[in-house]
Amino acid sequence: MNASPDDLHGTDLLAQEIKDEASRLAHHPLAEVKRLEHVAEEGDSPAAMLVLILAVTAVAAVILTVVISVSLVVYYQG
Repeated sequence: MNASPDDLHGTDLLAQEIKDEASRLAHHPLAEVKRLEHVAEEGDSPAAMLVLILAVTAVAAVILTVVISVSLVVYYQG
């Protein structure tokens, strides 16, 4: 898929955006997280909704991990 972004439409454009976001995130994670915060706030990118969904999922996973960990420690210590 070497088409220019102007030639892409619909799911092709979204797939290309996701591929680009993942590549940037893998190479420069801290800088990319800051950039993605701005992308999600502006909402101009087709990947903005995906960024928001991933952020909510990550926060929920962290909370769930903490709750399960605390529950297991309390169960096995008590």
